[in-house]
Amino acid sequence: MTALCIGSVLGSALLLLSIVCQDNAQVTNGENCAGNFNVGNANFVLDTEDSVKVGASFISSPTVTQAEDCVSYCCQDPNCNLALIENGEEKGSVKTCFLFNCLYKREYVCRFVNKVGFTNYILDSVYEDYLGGPESTRGDEDKFPTAKAGRDIVVQPNDTVTLNGIESWDDKVITSYKWSLVKGENTVEMTKTDLKDQVKLSNLKPGKYIFQLKVTDSSNQSAMDQVSVLVLTPEQSEGHCLVPKKVGHCRGAFPRWHYNGASEKCEEFTFGGCKGNRNNYISQQECSNACHGVSAASGRRIGVPTEGEVCGSPCNSGQFTCDNGCCLDEDLECDTVSQCSDGSDEASCDKLNQTFTRLLNIDVDKSRARCTKPPRTGMCRASHSHWYYDPLNRKCHRFTYGGCDGNDNNFDVEESCKETCKGVTEHDVFARGMFERYEEEESESGSIAIAIVLAVAIMGVLAALGYCFLKHRKDRSQHQPVATNVPHVAFEERDTLVYNTTTKPV
Repeated sequence: MTALCIGSVLGSALLLLSIVCQDNAQVTNGENCAGNFNVGNANFVLDTEDSVKVGASFISSPTVTQAEDCVSYCCQDPNCNLALIENGEEKGSVKTCFLFNCLYKREYVCRFVNKVGFTNYILDSVYEDYLGGPESTRGDEDKFPTAKAGRDIVVQPNDTVTLNGIESWDDKVITSYKWSLVKGENTVEMTKTDLKDQVKLSNLKPGKYIFQLKVTDSSNQSAMDQVSVLVLTPEQSEGHCLVPKKVGHCRGAFPRWHYNGASEKCEEFTFGGCKGNRNNYISQQECSNACHGVSAASGRRIGVPTEGEVCGSPCNSGQFTCDNGCCLDEDLECDTVSQCSDGSDEASCDKLNQTFTRLLNIDVDKSRARCTKPPRTGMCRASHSHWYYDPLNRKCHRFTYGGCDGNDNNFDVEESCKETCKGVTEHDVFARGMFERYEEEESESGSIAIAIVLAVAIMGVLAALGYCFLKHRKDRSQHQPVATNVPHVAFEERDTLVYNTTTKPV
């Protein structure tokens, strides 16, 4: 009996020690990670409605008093890449800390607008990859290309998937696109299409694949990007397709899609804005790609993730960490049912809704916000000549719109662009990088246009000179009197005389 008591005490002590060590490790990691954040432009706030609409995720709102503590909390969550701070009255103090994930399937979706009283910290890698300007090793002469492999994809086994690099960029010309398999079953088949940036994948088996796109420009400079393709197993399909839709605890209103296993169709629903589950898609097409053909009648269940906490080991990505150190499927947080034995999975949900609602209620000028979004061609391949506003030079420019996946900085006619965006300047822009890329293209296009105009003008002048020369020569031959006793002139000498008399006036 004594041995049993001693064993019980030792077991409890070891569990407490593991929790303390885990907490200390998280704090240390948070302190080390804080240096990896870039301080964004002051007095800019997240346009929460627009950002969440296209996939940004509100993670949490921890109670802190100093900015570094807010960033430290962001460091502890692998999905967090934005620490947004509502400033306190004293310098460096925090009134409210908001943590966000600005990436939706590896696409940057956060949008910012001017608002005094806010500070933001963005993870360096995210800032460099999505917000920084084009790099160059030779000043402004020639920029490195930018490879864009597209959003991550979720599909069913044996689906055919098309990968596109159409949104890749270079200030001159991309001469080659090369796709390669980095991770996954090597039985996958990769077939080039008639489009040089495109490849088709077939024979996809369950598992996660990573493909790399390498683009090379006319100066032999290259860049790379990766995209993942998740081919769902039957078990994964339960979480992505068969769990019931989850509106979430927040009370926003965002159109989303979920797969209904009973009707075997993707259906629209209104998402509250935070703490959803994996059966939550931005578009009907995205939902259909992930879940088509999945049926509850095929032996799979329509249910919820495994209930109950798991203790004794560190929590993985995709799990919620209870205050007692135990782990829970992240989809169960804020579902109105306490799954953690200490109730921590439901403890902060009301506060989450309150802070999220405050962000949604911040008054922002939507018309100005749309004019600061970088123009987007989109993934489709139509060729529509549209207009976008560049706040850096305060002008509207033409660009080619592909027909889908655009944004609000997209106008059919120039006058509408000018009228809507009048008064928007570079001071309204959160990050100049993307506009600098388009300015490079505008400058390149302008130089080409000037060269063409000059070439046409020179050809016109030469043609006029040629016409005048021929006409003058013809007139002389018609009116010159017949000469007698003309001294002999060699052919070469006569030719030289004609050249001199016709070119000297010019």
